[in-house]
Amino acid sequence: MEDTGFRSGFVTLIGRPNVGKSTLLNHLSGARLAITSPKPQTTRNVIRAVYDDSEAQIVFLDTPGMHQPKNRLGDFMVTSARQAMAETDVILLLIEAGFEPRVGLLEKKILEMASQFKKQVILVINKVDIAVKEGVLPLLEAFASTYPFAAMIPVSAKTGDGVDILVAEIKKLIPEGPRYFPEDSYTDQTERMLTAELIREQILRLTHEEIPHGTAVAIESFEEVFEENDPEERRHVSINAAILCERSTHKGIIIGHQGQKIKDIGSAARKQIEEMLGCSCYLTLFVKVREDWRNRKGILNDLGYESRNK
Repeated sequence: MEDTGFRSGFVTLIGRPNVGKSTLLNHLSGARLAITSPKPQTTRNVIRAVYDDSEAQIVFLDTPGMHQPKNRLGDFMVTSARQAMAETDVILLLIEAGFEPRVGLLEKKILEMASQFKKQVILVINKVDIAVKEGVLPLLEAFASTYPFAAMIPVSAKTGDGVDILVAEIKKLIPEGPRYFPEDSYTDQTERMLTAELIREQILRLTHEEIPHGTAVAIESFEEVFEENDPEERRHVSINAAILCERSTHKGIIIGHQGQKIKDIGSAARKQIEEMLGCSCYLTLFVKVREDWRNRKGILNDLGYESRNK
């Protein structure tokens, strides 16, 4: 039983693609849970991260960037974001400090949904570290006249500036209650899920144009080897992962000349995976062509992208 006054609740991060939701989530959790990339629509699933201290436990939900879906995968991403908003205690609407001083159609739609769900909203103005300061105030004024925000807080998810103020405001809004997760928890993502995302992050980083969003990663085997004299001490993990793409030409690009591109992807991903797992990793990547997989229900189900679309 928690001491009287302890607070706990769920907080959804939502906004346009590439406004810094995943970067903020990673900063709040202290771990790399969501992959980050300059390319929009990086996050596909709702990813939970747990912030915990002596006063509160806050479960953050990082949602896919709101956008106009063009395929079944896009429908899943938008549906996931909407459902997360409906189930949360507080919504963080992220915008960039460099936005024009007006409320865009997408932000208006998000605020309409928040009003429909009767949710408290904090406006988070991100990337103040790279924005022109004179442009932030007109942006705040434009949004203040649109919705009764619980707070409006400028932050830099990259440097951490303003994040402590944001957490303090969230604590005021979430209800009193017990911890939902053990104190040492930081996410509900499994190691297999995080491994797939870390591989996909390197695909995003090392490939260009239409390739990144036409790919997915499926972990086909995840075999752990433990020390003989300590069954709880993991020695290494052997992972086989399939990179799915939509065209044979994409497969060639991902593999690269004499296999160099996929070697680079694997090498970079392995370093991140070893850091996460805390042991050595043997990573094998191979590429499969699955035409139009983003519209194929069976493949989306296997990848975990259809659970919210009943």
